[in-house]
Amino acid sequence: MTEWPSIHHSSGRDRRSTSLDALVTPSSPPFFLWHTAEDSYVPPEHTYRLAAALAADNVPHTVHVFPHGPHSLGLAHGAGEASTWKRFAESWIVEQTGTRKPQGAPV
Repeated sequence: MTEWPSIHHSSGRDRRSTSLDALVTPSSPPFFLWHTAEDSYVPPEHTYRLAAALAADNVPHTVHVFPHGPHSLGLAHGAGEASTWKRFAESWIVEQTGTRKPQGAPV
């Protein structure tokens, strides 16, 4: 069985070359980014770096960093303010595409 190299055992160069912010190009798709400041696995600085790279290449994006919530919230049901990310995403997608979700569809 092949094992993926652990990020903890990867060189800084390997980690940097696979960071999303290093892979952004002017043809990258639009990004909706959300994060929590309390994420103990992925610091919010990673999201800020990605946003800066997107801005440098004029890629449409938006960033929301919520003060509370652990890593891996998914849909964030019951996670306080972080659970509002779905409404922000819906609004942003409508703005980007000019489409709306079907009436009565869940957020």
